[in-house]
Amino acid sequence: MKIKQYGKHSASFINQKKSFFEDNDTYMEMQKSISIAYKKQPARLKCKNCEHTLKEEHDIILDDIPYKICNVCTHLNGAYEDTDEFCRLIYTDDEGSNNKDYVQQYREDNIQSFNSRLSSIYIPKAEYLYTSLVNDGVDPYQMKYLDFGSGSGYFVGALNKIGLNNVNGTDVSISQVDFGNKILGSNFLSLHDINDTNKILRETKADVVSLIGVLEGLQDPRGALESIRNNDNIQYIFILVPLFSISVFLNIMSKNVYQRQLSGGHTHLYTEKSIKYFADEFDFEILSEWWFGTDMVDLYRHIFVNIESAKYSEDLVDSFKEMIIPVIDSMQLELDKKHKSSELHFLLKKKVNHDK
Repeated sequence: MKIKQYGKHSASFINQKKSFFEDNDTYMEMQKSISIAYKKQPARLKCKNCEHTLKEEHDIILDDIPYKICNVCTHLNGAYEDTDEFCRLIYTDDEGSNNKDYVQQYREDNIQSFNSRLSSIYIPKAEYLYTSLVNDGVDPYQMKYLDFGSGSGYFVGALNKIGLNNVNGTDVSISQVDFGNKILGSNFLSLHDINDTNKILRETKADVVSLIGVLEGLQDPRGALESIRNNDNIQYIFILVPLFSISVFLNIMSKNVYQRQLSGGHTHLYTEKSIKYFADEFDFEILSEWWFGTDMVDLYRHIFVNIESAKYSEDLVDSFKEMIIPVIDSMQLELDKKHKSSELHFLLKKKVNHDK
């Protein structure tokens, strides 16, 4: 039976992402810098998800970047390609200012903050994966795990915290790998070259591969999925992707607020239909889905940043917080139940018979 889970408390996310509220101008500068680099790349002619030819006209323009909805799978595509140059700028240029800013979103500066983020955000993910595997009749303790695109090792640490010991991670960022190994106290994380993505996924001995906020950032997500399909060791794939959701429309209305959903390496966004499309194409069965998003937190953030920048009174700001914070979770849950979230966690299982 497929597991479908909905909702998650927003308090931990709001607490972890205070900088999105307080340092909007800094994030906007980073966003504009990356957008300038992205606009210099060649035009994207085919859908990032299904490879069908994209239409000529765009549907949205955000931060001077056109976006097109694929007529075949409904995937939302940025108008430019993720070239080698662009991907290295975002993910691997550890001395570059763009990468430093990007990395800072996904790491904490001390052990207490790291463990807080791990416990509040990543252990629920690990527990959800554990439950989904048990529901499929396998013993999670007997499996080997690879967290691909592991960043600073939050998910690796979370899997270890719940007792899954045969876990490793790999990432392209030297600073994140070094930082994660230092915090975790062991060499769970390894460094790989950005061009070795498909090779690693073809050759790993892991039974379970996780891609937590990674698939949308890969230069060749289809190649990665094909490599996974053709690796007989891999049986399960645990994925988190950002979705084309209401958060995108908030950015259409409020251009002076950081675009959390379409920024940095997020040059395209999945939809429920585009996920089902690639699952069917690459012979994966969707075993479980956890629908929860931060669209209502984004609504809160957009209004907050606008009233703060307009220099309204503290009393007004406090009144707004009192109105919205108690109802964020209930409003978000209604979106989640309708599969309109800003992100989706899901577990895929490879079908037994597939053509390589």
